[in-house]
Amino acid sequence: MVSPMRILGMILGNIFCALAINGFLAPHKLLSGGVGGIAILLNATTGIQIGLTVFLMNLPLFLVSYRKLDREFTLYSFINMMLFSFTLLFTSNLFRQFTVDDILLSAVFGGIFNGLGMGLTFKSRSSQGGTDIIAAFIKKKWNIKITNVLMGANLIIVSIGGAAFGAERAMYTLIAMYVAYQVVDKVQLMFNNKLSVMIISQKSEELSSEIMDEIGRGVTFFKAEGAYSGSDQKVVYSIVNSSELQKLRTIVSRVDPNAFMSVNEATEVRGRGFKESLI
Repeated sequence: MVSPMRILGMILGNIFCALAINGFLAPHKLLSGGVGGIAILLNATTGIQIGLTVFLMNLPLFLVSYRKLDREFTLYSFINMMLFSFTLLFTSNLFRQFTVDDILLSAVFGGIFNGLGMGLTFKSRSSQGGTDIIAAFIKKKWNIKITNVLMGANLIIVSIGGAAFGAERAMYTLIAMYVAYQVVDKVQLMFNNKLSVMIISQKSEELSSEIMDEIGRGVTFFKAEGAYSGSDQKVVYSIVNSSELQKLRTIVSRVDPNAFMSVNEATEVRGRGFKESLI
């Protein structure tokens, strides 16, 4: 079943990406990376519409994705690619009013909006196709961070763009890409990231029951020994979403105000209650 919230995230992401490409990057012949970057290159040299190129180049990649990757991911990515192509086509003139003469400002703000768009797309557990699909496959097979894969692939595209438009344009493109992938990382961490929590308390049994009942997260006990007291203790360990952290704090304060709690970011979580993300 298609989720309205995921579709909304994809629509907003595509609007930001289209604004970046049509409003800031393409007017200065700066590349966005991936299939979009190739489309900008072809548009500048042949006049072919960016959205049309994105659509045609993605079709064979989605056939590969359907066979090698998660079917749900492929379905949403295909829907997103269609949205991306049409958004690029229908906003090609609309977003030109945001174009500024300063190429550095265009590189920075193009990177920001492109990063916001890609980040929202990835948080919707989909992609815009192209090199995103290749990167998703590499992440699944070798667990290499997607931004590292995309930056590596885009170096090739930047090199081609540099040969076509000059070294100066290539360097501004690199600035735009760097800013974009920094923003992607921030967006992915901002929305509902996973946190590992350790709680040391004399009421560990009661705490674990409350966490499982009120938050619905699994709990593990670690056996520990107090260095000063020498007494045996049970350390409560659990993984929660950032949106659940405040509720967890409330539970701990209510059950044992003297408990010691440590919270750390979990870069990757797999298992019951947490859906694996390909992006």
